[in-house]
Amino acid sequence: MYETLYRYLIKHGKVDLPGIGALALQRQPAEADFVNHSFYSPRYYFEFALSEEVPPERLFSWLASNLHITEQEAVIRFNEFLFDLNRQLKEGKEIQWHVIGSLQKEFSGEINFIPESKKIYSYDKITARKVTRQNAEHTMLVGEREKTSTQMKELLQGAEEVKIHNWWVWPLAIIIAVLLFLGWYFSEHGSTGASANHHKISPSEAPSGYNLSP
Repeated sequence: MYETLYRYLIKHGKVDLPGIGALALQRQPAEADFVNHSFYSPRYYFEFALSEEVPPERLFSWLASNLHITEQEAVIRFNEFLFDLNRQLKEGKEIQWHVIGSLQKEFSGEINFIPESKKIYSYDKITARKVTRQNAEHTMLVGEREKTSTQMKELLQGAEEVKIHNWWVWPLAIIIAVLLFLGWYFSEHGSTGASANHHKISPSEAPSGYNLSP
């Protein structure tokens, strides 16, 4: 019965054990480890929880099909299995369920479940590295026109070369502007010597002194 219920649990993800609880197969999503360039597949683990749900009819159909008995006999066999399981738990025995884990009732009355393996790996990790193609060509939309990556690279390189080769244009333009301004200024105002004042300044006659009569 243990093996048959284990296969049912793997297929349907849950098996209800009235009066005891429910065993469920949980799925942890895939993980990506970018540091090590690896991807881990989904991981599965078993979990136990208290539950009073009645098993669905498909459980008894499954038991009947796998044990080659009628569904009525499957119900009887399942109830006998639950009765024996409860008896062992009440006696404090530890029930080992192969691959799934162990069940044991504590002094508080709660059932302690220890999974045989905390995680079940479906596949090994996959190593993946990003492939960078230096000369791979693709199309892109530039404005309203479609251009290839090669065309855009040539255009950008040409613009960069023009920028590098024409660095002297602005300094030369500034120098020419300064020279034109100086030429215009001297043509309007003359040389620096012409702008000086050539009027002679003669000193005025000194006032006569005071005579003191005796």
